[in-house]
Amino acid sequence: METLTFKRELTYLQSLFFLFGFLVMSWIPRFPEVKANLGLTNGQFGSLLSTAAIGSLVSLLTVGHLVHNYGAKTIMRIAVSSIAMSLILSTTTHSGVAFLISNIIQGAAISAFHIAVNTQGFSFQDRTHKPVITLLSGYWSVGAVSTAMISGLLVDRVSLKIHIVVLALVVLLTMLSIIGRMDSALIKPNKNPSEAYKIGDLFKGFRIDSLVSSAIFCALCLEFSVSDWAAIFTKEDMGINGGLHTLPYILFTLAMITGRLFVHTLYSKFSMHYLVTCGALLSGISFLSGLATVHLVGDTNKTLVLMVLCISFTLAGLGSSFLGPSIMNIANVRSKSPASVVIGQMGVINNIAIFFMRLIIAWTAQATSLSFALVIPATMLLIVPFFAKIFKSA
Repeated sequence: METLTFKRELTYLQSLFFLFGFLVMSWIPRFPEVKANLGLTNGQFGSLLSTAAIGSLVSLLTVGHLVHNYGAKTIMRIAVSSIAMSLILSTTTHSGVAFLISNIIQGAAISAFHIAVNTQGFSFQDRTHKPVITLLSGYWSVGAVSTAMISGLLVDRVSLKIHIVVLALVVLLTMLSIIGRMDSALIKPNKNPSEAYKIGDLFKGFRIDSLVSSAIFCALCLEFSVSDWAAIFTKEDMGINGGLHTLPYILFTLAMITGRLFVHTLYSKFSMHYLVTCGALLSGISFLSGLATVHLVGDTNKTLVLMVLCISFTLAGLGSSFLGPSIMNIANVRSKSPASVVIGQMGVINNIAIFFMRLIIAWTAQATSLSFALVIPATMLLIVPFFAKIFKSA
């Protein structure tokens, strides 16, 4: 068995976060093709996408306890295998029912791996006293933007089916190999019966930190919405084709990478309360300004429209980049529960809220337009400064 140094363990963690983002975001830029395969309207497609929250909710209620009781390795292996298989089914089926089932499974698997790998990240952070959670989230974003670039290049050149099947299988085998190599450092099953979590503890020990839950919900709404709708909005509403419709999304994600990888350089100069407040305002205002400007320009000058979207998406991504990881970190600081349980419990309320928010955005888009619907998550960011006081008490 390989003996891991802290340096090598961090490298493996960075690789897992990168490949996690690379895998789960691989099909996002090709959503217009997935929607066309299923023959759905914006409202129907958005509603089906939102059902991932059902599977996610099951994982968030249970996986934190499973990781604590049975260790991280088994959970990671099952989760990443389920992500790959459900992703293949979601992008190859023409059946709405099959898509619904695979989407629920995928939601559960993504949340399960998210809990397990972030718990491992918190474990590394506690053992080394190095703040790595935001950094690791940056590697996730690097994977996300890398796969978005590849997807943009493959549109109209390689079929959706071949692209996703090959990518999913290669990434699956690579991640399983890395998990195996990390075995000695992975969180082990709890062997103390008095500290074991039981089924009854799922609800008895459930604690809602309303400030944290509200903060992370408002902070993440735009990130979810951009992932769900950016490619469709740019291609169908703005009429930008030829692979360029993925550019605003790619720049949004690149900006998130930049923020997550370098925000730690500001920690010694500014308080987290100040950084979170400024980041939320920058993100919300720049996104809303971009939406307003492209409608003033109209669809006659597509080059100018694309430039405006690229600038507004970039600033929005930069401002919101570190909000989610920072709030998740403060949630762990404020709680006495194990990190795996904190991540799961914090996600439960957030995923329920995100589920309804996705439905609202989907059917607002159906009834009006995607431009109007995207105003909702951007406006939510402007509320984040109200909840930023959680960083003052930490």
